[in-house]
Amino acid sequence: MRLFQKLQTKIFLYFILVVLIPLVSLGIFSYLNSTKLLEKQVLHQQSQTIGLIENNIQLMLDDVQDISSYIMNNETFQNLLNQPKPDEYSRSQQTMLAYLSNLKTAKSYISFIIVYGENGFVYRDFKDFYREVVPYQQLIETPTYIATAAKEGEANWMFSSDPLFPYLQQYNEVMVGRRVTNIYDADQKLGMLFMGIRREALLDSIQDIEISATTHLLLVDDNYNLVASNQKSRDIEYYRDGDLDFKKRLLNPGQAPVIRVNGLDYYVSTAQVEPYEWKVVSLTPLKEIRQQHQVLLKFTLIASISLLLIVALLSIFLSRNVTSPIRRLLRSMNDFKRGDFNQKVAVESRDEVGLLTQKYNQMVAELNELIQKVYISQTNQKMIELKTLQAQIEPHFLYNTLDYIFLNSKINGDDDTAEVVRSLSQLFRISLNRGSDYYSLENEINQIKAYVNIQQARFPHRFKTEYAIDPAVEPYLTSKLLLQPIVENAIIHSFDYKEKGQGLLRIAGFLSEKCITFTVEDNGKGMTEQQVATLLEVSAQGSGGYGIKNVNERLTMLFGEDYRLHIASTIGTGTTVTIRLPIIHNEEEWVSLYESHSHR
Repeated sequence: MRLFQKLQTKIFLYFILVVLIPLVSLGIFSYLNSTKLLEKQVLHQQSQTIGLIENNIQLMLDDVQDISSYIMNNETFQNLLNQPKPDEYSRSQQTMLAYLSNLKTAKSYISFIIVYGENGFVYRDFKDFYREVVPYQQLIETPTYIATAAKEGEANWMFSSDPLFPYLQQYNEVMVGRRVTNIYDADQKLGMLFMGIRREALLDSIQDIEISATTHLLLVDDNYNLVASNQKSRDIEYYRDGDLDFKKRLLNPGQAPVIRVNGLDYYVSTAQVEPYEWKVVSLTPLKEIRQQHQVLLKFTLIASISLLLIVALLSIFLSRNVTSPIRRLLRSMNDFKRGDFNQKVAVESRDEVGLLTQKYNQMVAELNELIQKVYISQTNQKMIELKTLQAQIEPHFLYNTLDYIFLNSKINGDDDTAEVVRSLSQLFRISLNRGSDYYSLENEINQIKAYVNIQQARFPHRFKTEYAIDPAVEPYLTSKLLLQPIVENAIIHSFDYKEKGQGLLRIAGFLSEKCITFTVEDNGKGMTEQQVATLLEVSAQGSGGYGIKNVNERLTMLFGEDYRLHIASTIGTGTTVTIRLPIIHNEEEWVSLYESHSHR
């Protein structure tokens, strides 16, 4: 019974039951019913498709009819036709004419707009090129005018626009005409409105939708004229050459939807474009439908037989393939439980098991990294506590000694020495800061000034100092000893060549919305780009520049990569070091920032 408790065995049995039995049943069912089902599906799809085409054609014709209704019932347009032809158009009439002109741009299927007025007004606008039109008096005698006038303002759709143009010119377009009457007096005839519709636009509505490669799609008007087709002219000669009975039978197949054309049987489906009595006709060869059935039938039989042969082997392979990575994952988990944390399971798939394995590997790696971080953090914390303890050993002895030297120098009249000692005492007091690793920027600035005073005492003629520090930065907190190594580097290395005149050291600081910025600028000998890069990457065993590297590492460790030092230097001109600090208002913000960055 233990055999049936294994996941592999269960998957094998489920696979046999779920796949094999339905597959045999489906194969038999498909063999008996696929022909009828496929034919129904194809015919239904064909009906839906021509219905979609019919809807597209109807929307276009409705749009044309709505536009023509708007034009002929527009009051400005009515006034233009109801009055003697003006020598100059009013602003409203100009707006109306501009609207007519813009229609052919807004509606790409409109090829022309022609308006004849009983008052002699004639408006004509063409999309592609200018054309001559027949005079209105000549048009009145044509069947086009008579048929349009008989509609009494309703739309009269015509197969061709040729009657409007002289010289027997022919254009690839259909036309709609409407008699314009006074909206307040229907018996008053004001003129005629004609709009041309490009056949290409109607053809696009047919060609954009395909039933099959051999299906014929025809658009026929209410007079059995072929308006558009997705086939070449020679392929639809059967319609143009067919008699009226053939066309009627094609457009109204009724209960006999199969028609024979050129020796081939076609399934006919029609959809009427209401209310225009146009029709969309599709003819799909029955041979193609049956060929699709034969392909489906053969494929079903071959697939069923093949799957019957390989289903057993496939079920064994799949069950092992599913359970094998799970077993490896379980072994790794047991090893991890026993204390072997260096676990990594190979990810061999992208399915749920592979994703689970990948997440497990990530969890193990993160746990190992967390253990390492905790160990390093605890070690560093102990070292910091030791250094802090060492720094706090008897600091008062040092302060008292310096105070004694300061007072003794004052008593003996040695003010220079007294000032140096006072600066040194202040430097030590601020640097030690009672063992804390942060203080206010006011202390940092005072510490820098004390350090500069000592160096100026050592090198009285080497440099002079300028301060441009905004007092608004002083209340904010920062880490200790960030500026001193930068200032020291400038004093020691930038001015050592100055023989004529003093060097200039300028220290500036200002507050912005996002950060606090300090710059230490000198006019010393400068550095090359390689020297700048070396300065930031110098090792602890290097001969110089360790303080700059230390500051850079502290900045990135405490505040992130965005606060890295920026050094700009030019040989013979000088160096500018820019340091950016986050705005830290109080001790709570400092602790939060320290915890989020220094132990990443």
